[in-house]
Amino acid sequence: MSTFSGKIQEISHISVDRFDENNLTSEAYFLSHCHYDHMVGLHTHRFQNNLLENNKYLYASEISCAILKLLYPSLKNNIKILDIYTPTALLLKGGNISVLPIPAGHCPGSVMFLFETNIRILYTGDYRINKNDIKKLKAFYDSYKQVKQIETIYLDTTFFLKSYRKFPKREESLEELCKIIKGWTDKGKHFSIKLFTSAKYGYEYMFNEIYKKTGMPVHVNREVFNFYSTIPEMDKSVTLDCNATQIHCSCGISYQYVCDKALNSKIRTIKVSAFRWTQDNLEDGFSSNSSETYYVCYATHASYEEGVELLKFLKPKSVEICVKHEDPLTNLEIAKLIEEVLDEFRSVAEVNVKHKLFETEENVSDESLTVVEEETIFNGFDIGILDSPPRNTWRSSTELQMKAGSSLNNNSVRIHSIQIQSTESVNDIIVQQSLDVVELESDINTEAPPNKKLK
Repeated sequence: MSTFSGKIQEISHISVDRFDENNLTSEAYFLSHCHYDHMVGLHTHRFQNNLLENNKYLYASEISCAILKLLYPSLKNNIKILDIYTPTALLLKGGNISVLPIPAGHCPGSVMFLFETNIRILYTGDYRINKNDIKKLKAFYDSYKQVKQIETIYLDTTFFLKSYRKFPKREESLEELCKIIKGWTDKGKHFSIKLFTSAKYGYEYMFNEIYKKTGMPVHVNREVFNFYSTIPEMDKSVTLDCNATQIHCSCGISYQYVCDKALNSKIRTIKVSAFRWTQDNLEDGFSSNSSETYYVCYATHASYEEGVELLKFLKPKSVEICVKHEDPLTNLEIAKLIEEVLDEFRSVAEVNVKHKLFETEENVSDESLTVVEEETIFNGFDIGILDSPPRNTWRSSTELQMKAGSSLNNNSVRIHSIQIQSTESVNDIIVQQSLDVVELESDINTEAPPNKKLK
């Protein structure tokens, strides 16, 4: 869960993923993705009036903008799309900036922001990028094909711990998930799946793969269905018809409940999450079961190895910790691990500098010239639906109904200790809907049983 205050210290006149308190004085706002812990304060009348009355803007990816306009139609003229991989210049009183959004691989519409003034700042938001794909992102290279110098990375540290060294690839997790689903639904039409996710949305890629591998969509409720309607690729993956599928998720009165039809069937419960899956647990595979409740490791945040790879590749001067855990010792461990990574390439840089009395071919190290062949630099990586555009046009309620019939020793590492405040009470329907639709992303509290290899 993000504990970021919203303020980029090096660019104090903007705010990212936080829209209350001191952030109200910012000139421009940025949203990395539409998960509730990154939207604190956005629903309040105070923030919305701040945008409207002072002619300020909230910037996000195309999909996030579509979702925001669905949740807050009154703000549609103050919500602006940032094109992926395209730098946008903003002329602000506090100083002009350029912002470049980079796909974060967390959920549809999720992006990292590369801010440039006289320095470069990377804000990752929540992200998960395969460690082999990081160096393929063209946005991290300048026109000379050298890796851009990053001053500070504001880092998603959710799993920056050696206990979460590695997660299975999403494809592997989904292959296991679908095997568990089919092993139950193939028994007969009265055998249903209750799929339990730790957030209301962010599992669109998973739903798509379930549909492709099982031929069945996922039954969801009207609220969730309308939310998914902004993503064209979801058209066949979700349904409002409880009789059209044996797979049910978020189809009851809230996203943690299922409909009566599922409850009246023979149910196998599947819980997808990542927090319970430490390295020790993963030694026996990435699924386990207890009776008819199954647990599958499915991660949408970077593992420790993926986080380390990002830092080693970009070599920032400092790192800002954006996910503060409840246990202070855990935060100290994260900070220590980050400092160890930073020390590795600092020592290499110091050796190179000592020998660079004159610039000659003999003393320019290979490390100082990170030139990558043209064919290895490209704009994207294979994340499919996570990097797809939203619909170009809005659909009416009638059309939606028609579809219903057929998701941390020095100052270089800083820890954010801001706690998320309780949101203001709200009365109007639009605000209440936004609180209901975009749920706080947190893991399931139930402890998983010891791993048992599936046969």
